[in-house]
Amino acid sequence: MSRPGFSFLICPDVELLRQEMDHLVATYGDGATWVRRVYWADDGDLPGSFWQDLTIPDLMGTSRLVIIRRANTFLVDTWNKLETALASAGSTIWPIFCLEGALDKKGSPKVPKTLTKQKYWAVAEKRGWVWSSPGLTRRTLPDFVRSYAKRNGMDISPDVLRALTDALPTDALGARSELDKLALAAGDAGTVTRDHLTVIAAEADMDVFEFISMLQSGATPERVWKKVFDNRMVSSSDNILFSFLALLQRDARIMWELAHGEKPSAWVPQSRQRAMTTTAKRLGPARLSRIWDLTMEAEFGIKSGERTPEQAFEAIVGGLYTVFQDAKPAGMR
Repeated sequence: MSRPGFSFLICPDVELLRQEMDHLVATYGDGATWVRRVYWADDGDLPGSFWQDLTIPDLMGTSRLVIIRRANTFLVDTWNKLETALASAGSTIWPIFCLEGALDKKGSPKVPKTLTKQKYWAVAEKRGWVWSSPGLTRRTLPDFVRSYAKRNGMDISPDVLRALTDALPTDALGARSELDKLALAAGDAGTVTRDHLTVIAAEADMDVFEFISMLQSGATPERVWKKVFDNRMVSSSDNILFSFLALLQRDARIMWELAHGEKPSAWVPQSRQRAMTTTAKRLGPARLSRIWDLTMEAEFGIKSGERTPEQAFEAIVGGLYTVFQDAKPAGMR
């Protein structure tokens, strides 16, 4: 089966993007080892190494994935320049563009108008090289759980599945982390019962907005740090911190949407929506964007080995504390 010449993955959920990339490589990668080169579109002008990776094959014939994160932030000139580059990409180079913007008012992922006018976009649509998902919702969670259960040899009854749909967070990383715990609880038998659901009850619904509210109200970083450790949100397991980071990104995205009069991409109670809208408007676009930056810095620090989970969390608490203090009127700081 011939692989796509290039791929567009459109989804606000980073974990679902990762899973789709893994699926594409497993399906079309011909069993080759694909070296991943990752670039961030929102870092400003892309370096020369990006264009080299996109157009110049490896001398040893190594297959290369050129992954562009947050490609939805590309400027018009970059989309225009890509036509020649994509035409010259060889069989060992596979460009994958991840568009991670917010959903539109109808709940569908947004695609930049400049991109849809490009000839290569028309080719991608015609050949099925575009994958799109609005992310996890209460409606799509059952299929997500079924897919996980099938991959991991788990047996989940319809009754337990309904309970899981209500209990799991609506971000794929957090949901996967909770399902990993369920898989361990089920053991070799692989059958998940209602009794097993107690392992996710204490941590699945991390109230990240409460955490944000504490910082906003002026609680010291040390107090917030203690609360989080008391609730075991951060532990020796990286997965728990990654789940927290994913939920923090989710709440930041929801606040951005509410501040701009858009429908939240994940379900939020009306009372919570009002509080999140107030917070979002007080912060403003620049400070809301800073939340995303801080979560990505924390994630990169852990994955690169530069920071332990505890150090990464301490850095994000300190960074967010500064963000919220800067948002206060001068007389209240």
